[in-house]
Parts: sequence; structure tokens; C-alpha cells
Amino acid sequence: MRRIRVGHIGWLSWDEGPECETVAWCDANQHKLKQSVAEHPQVATYTDYRDMLRHAGMDAVVISTPNEFHAEQAIAFLDAGVDVFLEKPMGVNKAECDAILQAAARSGRTLVIDFELRISLFCRRVRALIESGAYGELRRIEFFHHRGCWLEEGNGCWRVRPEKSGGFYFMEPIHEVDLFRLLGGEVRAVQSTSGSNVLPQYQFEDNVCSHFFFEGGALGTIVTSHTHSAWADKTSKWGDLGHDMALIVTLTQGSIGVDFIRQRILVNRFETYPAGTEGVRVVLDHVEDHAAAGYMEFCHDIDGMRREFIRRLAEGLQPVQDALGAWRTHRVCLAAEQSLKEDFRRVAVDYTLPEGCESLSAPAPAAHTLLFGRKSR
Repeated sequence: MRRIRVGHIGWLSWDEGPECETVAWCDANQHKLKQSVAEHPQVATYTDYRDMLRHAGMDAVVISTPNEFHAEQAIAFLDAGVDVFLEKPMGVNKAECDAILQAAARSGRTLVIDFELRISLFCRRVRALIESGAYGELRRIEFFHHRGCWLEEGNGCWRVRPEKSGGFYFMEPIHEVDLFRLLGGEVRAVQSTSGSNVLPQYQFEDNVCSHFFFEGGALGTIVTSHTHSAWADKTSKWGDLGHDMALIVTLTQGSIGVDFIRQRILVNRFETYPAGTEGVRVVLDHVEDHAAAGYMEFCHDIDGMRREFIRRLAEGLQPVQDALGAWRTHRVCLAAEQSLKEDFRRVAVDYTLPEGCESLSAPAPAAHTLLFGRKSR
């Protein structure tokens, strides 16, 4: 196992252990940098990522900056021979997503996008239940999310502007789209619509409803809105203020439901009823309570995804998801966006590779093999 020298741009997540050390941090906030120097004098600090790239001697970089800077920064590090862990999305439009995939292809470096649902506890459990075969074959996946809005202040100022954030799909449902591809396989087409906006600061939709048609025949649905979770202070609980988030997976012999707010998984099975007929009723199989794990580890395990990126680099293993897989998730989102603009027209997903990326066309290792081979923390 080799020791990975890690640099961070933006949010600093302290990485230190037998497989890695943090050697550099870049941030525009001088006050935060001064605090870092005082607490960690061995870590070099920079206000310009280009200076950090020239002087820090990193093996890998973690990029946690506003979306409009993702492609520029990631491409610079990939071309310099540095492995990259990048917050989603890859870029704010199709051209930027293509450009970063091309950089990954020509550099041969590892690029991982932070789709942390893949590594989170709930996903590992749902995958295990599906792959057990006890509940039959997949038919539908549904994701429902009602949350609060971004404000016209602070980092909300860039989040609500599509030229800076990439728009609604790249900002939020992209996580669910990636989850759908993991659970249901490749998406061949999308249909999307939305109701009229009520949040004037949003320069894109504040709600969407999208249907995803999988190559294997299953159907996926995402419904998400930013208008039904009240403002919360530090003592408030999301679930008491209207915030809800749930996943339902329907199979031929049962169903799996995930309550993200309460960190619970409910599993049902189908049984013949009444006896002697072809009728079916839904019967409770079991309930799993994962509240002890906490919200972050259960469904938002950013730290786990980043640490897994570093561990796999150190041990010479394949990443949880390769650059091509992440790029394909972005392509599904672009199709969903196109359908929305064209009034619910079903849009086929275009997976045509950009020039120079032909070497990435080979299929990646099976996702479940990578995920369930993960060492516990």
C-alpha cells in the first residue's frame, strides 16, 4: 500500500492515516487559511489553486468549490497527473462534462465524482436485499423529496443561477439519477415536466417530476420540490417542518421502502390472498432501524466516499465508480432537462462519447462487487 499525499481546494476535510496525509489546502478565505496554519503548520496553504498545483507535490486532490469552477480545476489537475475527487457535478453544461471526461481519458488518472449515495449505508442494504432474489425482479423505483429552498444570499446566490450551478438537475436530482442507474441499470429515455414556479429567486424550476425508462424494462420516477420544508434553526428537526425524503423499490415479490429522515428501511413481501385465488396482498416482512448510524452515514456519507477514493488509490483498486459511469449519469440529467424544455417529450439519452474517449468505452467492474467488497470503518 502506498501513502497518498492529498490536497484540498475549498472545504477542508482533514485526511490523515496510514494510507494518506494532507499536504496542502487552497481557499480564498484568508482567515480560514490563517487558522489552518496555526492548527496544522505542516500543511501548505494557498489562495490560488494553480500555485498549489505547481508547488504542493500531491498525488490526489479533493475539489469542493462552487460548480462553475469544477471543470477548470479538475482538468488542470488531471492534466498534471494528479488523481481527482470532485464534488458533483462534473461541470455546469454538456461541453464541460465532455471536456473533463476527455481530460480523464488522455491523462489516464482516476477521476471520481462524489455520488455518495452509492457508498451510504441505505444503498448497501437495498442492494443486498435486491440481489438476494428473495423479493423477485425489479419493476419500479420511486424517489420523493420535499425540501426547503435556496436563498438569495451566501452560496445560494450561485446555486439558483444555472450558468453557475448547472441548473436544477445538476444541483439536486443528479444524486437520485445516479442511484437509479446503480439499482436499475442503464436509462434509455426520460420524460420530465414541472409546475409553475413559486420561488422568484430561482432562475430554473423549483419542482420537477421525471420518469426514467430503463433498458431492462423497469420504470423510475423522481418527484422533488423545494417549497415544503420550513426554515429551520439549530434546534429544529427537518421532519417536523415538512422535509421528507423517501425511496420505494417495487419488485415482483415484494417492495423496499427507505425513510431517509428517520433512517429506517421497511421491507414488504407479496403473498397470495385470498387463498385459492390469483389475488395478492402486501405483508410486512421486517423493519430495519438504522437511526444509530445517523443521517450522514445512512444516506449522505460524503466522508465515506472520499475515504474510499483514497483507500482504493493507496491499495491500487478500481474506484467505486469510474469517470465514464459518472459522465453517463450527467447525460441522463441532460436528457431530463431537454424533456422539460420540450414539454414532457420523451427524450432518448445520448451516450455518444466525445472525441478521444474511446479508451473508456470498456465496461467498468460490476458496481455491487465494488460496493460490497468495501471494508467497514
